[in-house]
Amino acid sequence: METGNIIAVYNKNKQVALQEFDSLMHKTSAYMNETARNTSHYVGCDSKLLEKETVIAMKEQCKYTLFKPDDIQLISGQRFPDIVAANHFGVEVKSTKENKWVSTGSSIVESTRVENVNHIYMLFGKLGGNPVEFKCKPYQNCLYDIAVTHSPRYLIDMEISQDKTIFSKMGIEYDKFRLSENPINTVRTYYLKKIKEEKRTAMPWWISDDTVTSPTLRLWKVGTFDKEEQNLYKAKLLILFPSEICNSNYDRATLWLCVRHSIINTHFRDLFTAGGQIQIEGYYCPAIIKRILNLAPTVKQLLSEHKISHDIEDNNPDLFYADDKYAHWVLQVSKQYPQIKRLQNWLLEV
Repeated sequence: METGNIIAVYNKNKQVALQEFDSLMHKTSAYMNETARNTSHYVGCDSKLLEKETVIAMKEQCKYTLFKPDDIQLISGQRFPDIVAANHFGVEVKSTKENKWVSTGSSIVESTRVENVNHIYMLFGKLGGNPVEFKCKPYQNCLYDIAVTHSPRYLIDMEISQDKTIFSKMGIEYDKFRLSENPINTVRTYYLKKIKEEKRTAMPWWISDDTVTSPTLRLWKVGTFDKEEQNLYKAKLLILFPSEICNSNYDRATLWLCVRHSIINTHFRDLFTAGGQIQIEGYYCPAIIKRILNLAPTVKQLLSEHKISHDIEDNNPDLFYADDKYAHWVLQVSKQYPQIKRLQNWLLEV
């Protein structure tokens, strides 16, 4: 077989090209395992170094395949996946310092996915074992669940069977899920069903669209939360998703409430953007502005107490790394309403 023609083969027969990529990845994994058994080469590797070592190993194993060493590229910056091979194939490199095959993976919202990369393998390094070990398999075949803390991220288990993946549990293929218009809604529906089923198994609660009696699953409606608790949740949502909420995009916010706090709200708009225009100091403003101003003291207190730092890091990283977090949040919000010139000052005066 002539080497170095993987792109041409891909254009003619994707299945043959994918088989060749599978062969390259298993050769790479075997090569790295042999190196790990015979040397201490990978001991102490951090994530960035392991990415570079994987590129070196893949280039070495291109011999006698349709891939050329120049086809293998390490992608710099916060892109997905870490390595791109011949434009259409990718490798996501993950590792753990522990002696196990499980870890937390990447975000389910693949907004940084490299264009045209349609076939991705996971290469996982178990760096806590003696010797260090590596496994590889198709990306979607090692994702067994979604983390319910902070922003939604896949959970990795390199030893699960294909029928135990999160996509098998949700009843949807990986490519159909990632290419759907609203994958977050699919996850939210799955978790709502899962929460209800778990509660029914534990206790004979009756749950309908109108009544939620379970203490673990709460429907946000009149009387469910007192005013202080409502304001606390709304302030957190404004901190984590300022631009989305100001623009009436509630997908990530509703998912966060569902998987982080088991709270379902079917009328999210009423919390923030319902209502017409109001007047503040001569400015005609949407009703949400008054709500934001009322919540600003709670926002300021939460940011000063650092109680939701992990959530901020995952959902609003620009805010997490800001020195003056309240001032940065004020800027994030005020940018959504450039027509209200005084908004930034109103919020800073809180």
